[in-house]
Amino acid sequence: MTKSFFRLQQVNPGFDSNNVVSMYVALPTQKYRGQQVNAFYNQLIERTRNLPGVKSVAGIDPLPLSNSNVTASFLMEGAPIVPLADRPDAGERVVTPDYFQTMNIPILKGRSFTEQDGPKTTSVIIVNEALSSRYWPNQDAVGKRLGFEDDSGKQVWREIVGVVGNVKHKALETDAMPEIYFPYHQQPKNFMNLVVQTAADPAGMIPAIRNQVTSIDNNQPVSDIMTMNQRLSKAVASSRFVMSLLGIFSMVALGLAAVGIYGVMSYLVTQRTQEIGVRMALGAQRRDVLKLVVRKGMALAIIGTAIGLGASLALTRLIRSLLFEVTPTDWLTFVITSMVLLTVALLACYIPARRATKVDPLIALRHE
Repeated sequence: MTKSFFRLQQVNPGFDSNNVVSMYVALPTQKYRGQQVNAFYNQLIERTRNLPGVKSVAGIDPLPLSNSNVTASFLMEGAPIVPLADRPDAGERVVTPDYFQTMNIPILKGRSFTEQDGPKTTSVIIVNEALSSRYWPNQDAVGKRLGFEDDSGKQVWREIVGVVGNVKHKALETDAMPEIYFPYHQQPKNFMNLVVQTAADPAGMIPAIRNQVTSIDNNQPVSDIMTMNQRLSKAVASSRFVMSLLGIFSMVALGLAAVGIYGVMSYLVTQRTQEIGVRMALGAQRRDVLKLVVRKGMALAIIGTAIGLGASLALTRLIRSLLFEVTPTDWLTFVITSMVLLTVALLACYIPARRATKVDPLIALRHE
């Protein structure tokens, strides 16, 4: 469990979470429509970009690791036209031009969105590597076209202008899903997540960024304010709790087993103190007696460990679903645990046996 949690923390989410803060802004449709929405977000992004300490700012919906997801069904150019329900789908992300720069998501092929990708220009999209490799293996997806149905049922073809790296959108422990990014100016929305990359601690910039929203509209609320590092921590919170809890129980169980083995082996050796006295009185050397006692004690410990390993292997299926990038039969875990128990058993045999061999044979013979 400890190994699983450590590996989960090492997962690359596909973006750089350092010095990035996000907040959710939802404009009421009764108040903001059409160009009013564009004007609000354009003004908000521009004002935030001009704040001291801000390196980059952009908008996206939905935000990675936000427990929100939207999908879009599409039709590949040249493929037979099928009903919408039978078409493949992918995660739908609407972003402003600087989003990939702000989140440090690599552009693998082609280009990013620009301010020129507007409603009067060619409809474009960017796909992630997962979608590109699934539908165009060993090919360049840039220049290909995908078809989408708009609200009126009309087929709209969009050209792929770039391929970006995969992002863990739902959870760190799941594979990255195919995603399609739409330029905000071609597909505007009333609600967006503002992401801001800062030069220093992003938490200190939150009041100033929030003020930019209220300076445009004093009645506009801002919610879900959180740094991306906090979102990463929150994304593994449930896994952290389960793994920590079971990890603690495992360590306690290992500790109890070690104490139990030591007590039992020490008791068995102590029971042989009289035998040790007899052997030494008849001329046995201390090292020979020590070897004899340790050898017999370790034989029991090895048999017990073998039985325990067999039982553990039979029960590993019960924790398979809780592990991440670690097999239930992880050999290193079994080796380390076995070595700990055998070491404890060795000490439990050696220490009392060595103590007994130093006792005067006459005293040992009278031992009860």
